[in-house]
Amino acid sequence: MRRLDLFGGVFFTALGLVMIFVIIPWQTEEGMYYGLPPTFFPTLLAAGLTICAVGLTVQSLIRGRAGHEGRSAPISRWNLLMFGILVSAIFAGIVIIDLIGMLVGAPLLIAVLMLLLGERSAPHIMATAVLPVGAIYYLALYVLHTPVP
Repeated sequence: MRRLDLFGGVFFTALGLVMIFVIIPWQTEEGMYYGLPPTFFPTLLAAGLTICAVGLTVQSLIRGRAGHEGRSAPISRWNLLMFGILVSAIFAGIVIIDLIGMLVGAPLLIAVLMLLLGERSAPHIMATAVLPVGAIYYLALYVLHTPVP
């Protein structure tokens, strides 16, 4: 597990640095006259990724020198099947949102994911699926005056 952590940490550190210094400046345009530049938020997220990756690299090096060789977590067929089902549900939800719109598709996607993850309380599912989508829709449409699909 330590070698995999070390490899992943080094890989994501390199990816984060390439994103910060090459990809983000190359793919964004200059900002307008006020506010934050368009590169700010992507650079902030890439910096967070890089910091976490450096932490993973350092942790794997320290554990390797101390002689701690961790056991790998077993992944069963059931775990892989549930992962595949959840990924398929998310892709289907994205297609449904694209076809019929956010106001119907997003609550449906949230409700299906909650059911797949084991929630059985109908009031909890309805509240969690409908209220955030309605709030975001109202905020975008009436407060920010932006078109919503």
